[in-house]
Amino acid sequence: MSVGEIPTRRRTAHPAQGLDWAVGSLLHELARSGPGGAEARLALERCGTARVYARGETMLFAHARDTFVLLMLDGFAKVTLTDASGVPVLIDVRAAGDVVGETAAFDGGPRSATVTAAQSLHARRISQEEWLQWATGNPAAARAVMRNQTHRGRTASRRRQDFVSGPVIARMARAALDLAEQYGTRERDGLRVRPGLTQAEWGGFIGAKERRVHHALHELADAGVITFGRCRLVIRSVPRLREYAAIGGEE
Repeated sequence: MSVGEIPTRRRTAHPAQGLDWAVGSLLHELARSGPGGAEARLALERCGTARVYARGETMLFAHARDTFVLLMLDGFAKVTLTDASGVPVLIDVRAAGDVVGETAAFDGGPRSATVTAAQSLHARRISQEEWLQWATGNPAAARAVMRNQTHRGRTASRRRQDFVSGPVIARMARAALDLAEQYGTRERDGLRVRPGLTQAEWGGFIGAKERRVHHALHELADAGVITFGRCRLVIRSVPRLREYAAIGGEE
């Protein structure tokens, strides 16, 4: 097995709890903002009330008119939209240290997507009033929010470019590498991609039919590049997967 090297993005350890904040997340941006950021983080973590979401529980509903914000303290959440046929389509992933729901808090509009807990996770539920007071009343907080939003925008632009063109197997390889770089964990048999996604969710993520994702996964597994199971994908050879990711043309 040749896992190879993948530049997994540096995570920021929570000094009190030993948790890792995802790079680009709000708490990561606060952690790298110096003393002012540390003070703003502590103030944010005191906002709202504690809430635990079970795996599969809906945290935010698309089109709802509520305006609270959720600060994720661990775990992963899946962001989905519903397509024309009524099927949920995965469009993004949120991880520990990130916030969800802040757009509605800022503009008072309806929720733009549904957010579901990918596993049991802890969060702070923060009212619109508290959020706006925190985000606009502290320069370090305002800068961290801006950098967090910029990171999301850049990530979305990169994924639109990488995930919508080329053969499905290439898009699948790029998406697996993308999530592995951000959230992957090294295990005995390779680099585990997190969070665990179903084949239907992978399909929504890269704009492909589920059956095409199924075929791509089997082709990669047969080549010894990955192993996969229900909501589990492990990269066994990063260099080989990069070769598939570089395949051009159309199917």
